[in-house]
Amino acid sequence: MSPLADDELSPLLESVDRTRLSKHLDWCADVRRDTGGPGEAKMVEYIVDTLAADNIAVTVHEFDAFLSYPRHAVIEVLAPEPRTIRCVTHSFATSTGLNGLTGGLKYLPNKIMKDGAGRVALVDGLAMPIEVLQASEAGVQALIFANAEWYIHNMIVTTIWGGAPTPDQVDRLPSIPVVSIAHEDGDWLKKMLSAGPVELRITTEVETGWKRVQLPEVRIPGASGSKDFVLVGGHYCSWEVGITDNSTGVASLLEIARSLHANRHKLAREVRVAWWPGHSQGRYAGSTWYADHFFEDLADHCVAYHNIDSPGVKGATKYILRHTSAEIEAYGREAVESQTEQRNPDVHRPSRAADQSFLANGVPSCSLYSFLPDGHPDSRPWTGGGASAWWWHSEHDTRDKADEDILAKDTRLSVKFVAGLATETVYPLDFNYLAQETFDFLVAAREASRPYLDLDSVVGAADDLVSATRRLNAALKSNASGDPESANEVLRRLARKLIPLIYTAEGRYTHEVADITPKMSTHTASLYPGLNKAFGLGALTGENERGFLLAGLVRQANRFRTELRDATAIAEAYIGSLVGTN
Repeated sequence: MSPLADDELSPLLESVDRTRLSKHLDWCADVRRDTGGPGEAKMVEYIVDTLAADNIAVTVHEFDAFLSYPRHAVIEVLAPEPRTIRCVTHSFATSTGLNGLTGGLKYLPNKIMKDGAGRVALVDGLAMPIEVLQASEAGVQALIFANAEWYIHNMIVTTIWGGAPTPDQVDRLPSIPVVSIAHEDGDWLKKMLSAGPVELRITTEVETGWKRVQLPEVRIPGASGSKDFVLVGGHYCSWEVGITDNSTGVASLLEIARSLHANRHKLAREVRVAWWPGHSQGRYAGSTWYADHFFEDLADHCVAYHNIDSPGVKGATKYILRHTSAEIEAYGREAVESQTEQRNPDVHRPSRAADQSFLANGVPSCSLYSFLPDGHPDSRPWTGGGASAWWWHSEHDTRDKADEDILAKDTRLSVKFVAGLATETVYPLDFNYLAQETFDFLVAAREASRPYLDLDSVVGAADDLVSATRRLNAALKSNASGDPESANEVLRRLARKLIPLIYTAEGRYTHEVADITPKMSTHTASLYPGLNKAFGLGALTGENERGFLLAGLVRQANRFRTELRDATAIAEAYIGSLVGTN
């Protein structure tokens, strides 16, 4: 099958129904989905019933996930002035027990956790998993985060991807109570501290353990019989009712499934649509389970992953390619430019967030997000989602925060993108873009790590890959009428080789921890984690500290050199095969 022409694509886009989207949001507005109980079950039932009404078969996977639900929290100031402070506790923080935890307060303006040892520490900002881990290790009694404004954000405070730790990660589980308070209460506590000691009692209840969860999945077959597929997913659990995070995503996925299923005869490849459980309460437990239990299927046949999280936010008119890996960037840009008025959208590389559970397996990723434009009064720089709106992860993410017209536009954009991936004869992936970006990174890392680390041969291997992928692109273009299966095989093999190199330090068969809580843009530490610490090598003064880091970096350099050379060989073998047949 050939790529969809405009007249073939139009019925898919026109089938996206604003009225249906609105109906889904109205239903979600009355169902809380962060308690691990009837709300989540009702959501799954609604998804299944909606799909069944359109004669779409759905499989509901059931499995046990290690999840954490905040139940109750209170702060009581005992001295010098009795006061009760409104607060929330967080997923995977510890419970204090009914009697609470009593201690003296210490403000840490620079977040140097060792200075709060044996005390209740107060810090500014969002509840960050890495800071909770540092506080746990430093012997802090409990940790209070003073958020930036009057509302309080719900958060998860474990660094462990997928919720359940492996045996070597168990010591990373939070071991202290953690709460967040509003800005004005943080200021009041600081004022009290400036006058003398502050004594308080914190009481928290967090329910953490194994929970039975459900993961609905639709598989829409392509007409060609190909085993290749495009994976589309988004989480159905939320904080509170979570209208824009992620009820709008649930609604969008339902419309995507309906539109593509009704037009499945136009698709060459299968499209899988999944609704993830355990997103915020299990740090992407649902997508992690899917990545683990369909590992070979993903490795052998997945073209790309398209995550849908927080579409349709009111006022969100700026499109960003978020969580987009380099090799698929050009195709994502084309989709945005063809369906919106925007040109040259910003691009953010994948970070350790947003159900990005498939990068370790080498699966390309691209999400097309609408965000609040720069300077919008509802935008806040610290939010990690919700189009950057202030109500993200709070009780204020209610029905009035969604815009059905924007949601319909966002859904049509995803339909266009996914349908294209399911019909393009040859995967629309450009590995020369990835190779050039990797070469640039390695050149910078080489300069930053001199004279301690020799990366000359690694840079040389990257340079060879740039040349090989440039010639590969030319070969694919000149052989457009040739065998698409062999072309797709080489592109798939390159993806499985190179993407794990960029987004993991340990390789394809594990889920590494998520120390960094991402915000709008990609943190540089999320990219090339195996060699990223080379940039700090020269600043180390301790002989042991530098030597230990250098030992690991030399091994990573070996890894990079080998994988880059293997990728070059894959590209060159394909180019050579074309020469032999022409």
